[in-house]
Amino acid sequence: MVSFLLLLIIYLSFVSLGLPDSMLGASWPLIYPSIGADVSMAGIVSMTACFGTVISSLAFAKISKRFSTRVITSFSIFVTSLALFLMSKATSIYMMLPISLLLGLGGGCVDSALNNYVSLHYSTGAMSFLHGFWGVGTTIGPILLGIILPLGYTWRTGYFCISIVQAAILILSLLGFPLWTLKEKENRKQGIYEDKEKVLGAKEAMKRKGAVFALLGFFAYCSLENTIMVWNATYMVSGGLSESKAASFASLFFWGMTIGRISTGFIADKVGDAFMIRVGSIALISAIILTPFIPVSYFWIVLLLLGLGCAPFYPMMMHQTPRLYGVDASPALIGLQMASAYVGSTLAPSLFGFISKLSGMWIFPIYLVFFFVILVFSTEKKRSLLSSLGLLK
Repeated sequence: MVSFLLLLIIYLSFVSLGLPDSMLGASWPLIYPSIGADVSMAGIVSMTACFGTVISSLAFAKISKRFSTRVITSFSIFVTSLALFLMSKATSIYMMLPISLLLGLGGGCVDSALNNYVSLHYSTGAMSFLHGFWGVGTTIGPILLGIILPLGYTWRTGYFCISIVQAAILILSLLGFPLWTLKEKENRKQGIYEDKEKVLGAKEAMKRKGAVFALLGFFAYCSLENTIMVWNATYMVSGGLSESKAASFASLFFWGMTIGRISTGFIADKVGDAFMIRVGSIALISAIILTPFIPVSYFWIVLLLLGLGCAPFYPMMMHQTPRLYGVDASPALIGLQMASAYVGSTLAPSLFGFISKLSGMWIFPIYLVFFFVILVFSTEKKRSLLSSLGLLK
């Protein structure tokens, strides 16, 4: 019962991680004219937040030696709640940039801390559910904006409301502190210890066999995922679909990922994470191959399949980390994986924007295939390593 209740607190904390992720894109058309910014500045704001996330992800291994997961999680939620509140008060782009950096710093730590903790103490299915709850968090912001904007409120009210939701999750996280203590006692009875003195630094962790494939996999996956997120609507419009229809179709990618991760949670423990990654690979390449051939009026099918295909990769690859590389290397490698993920998230969509400007949007599926090949290469290398260690289910 203690493990289950603590897992609910962790899931709520991951909802808090997803809350800010969709707010910028959903509210930017309202934000930039009100603060006198250029529409193109959305990319700079997003990159600033990603930069903060990369910094805190890389620092996680050192931070985890000094502070417990519950302290890191609660403090990170407080930082993101504060940043969202400050965002609601921003009056210029020069105010938004440092606030975005603060938002990223908070997000990177809680992401790394909870991924590491669930990888160490819970099942593959629990990890998949965890990332499904991130998807739940991403849907709340746009839904909230859709409710309050017709009532005459502004984007500032939306950010303020999201900061209040974050604060409520923070209170629940603090109330759940005794559960972490009880879980630790439960772990000790089972002979499970977390010796912080033996936690490796980044350089030592990267010496583990095959560690480079962990970083490469997260870079390739997030490059692919974020390119789809940023450019799928533009691709549809270039094919003749209306802007409003393209926007409504675009949400199906998120729904596909969320449904896929929650569904995977029910079966992952039985079939294993390596099997689920292969299933995701088949769905993903099928969707990419369909992309240039399917009429844009039916592109919602591709987006749903892309989302379902993407669903298992992030949680399954994350859950493999302590088994493949050791509990002592897990905090450092998870932090490095998170940093690699956010570097891919930041660079790949921007690079595609430059390439498509020269070649046209037809190159969209070819660009996705490039990262897909790198992703499959890295996951198959890790699968071979699992097999050599006798850990392949």
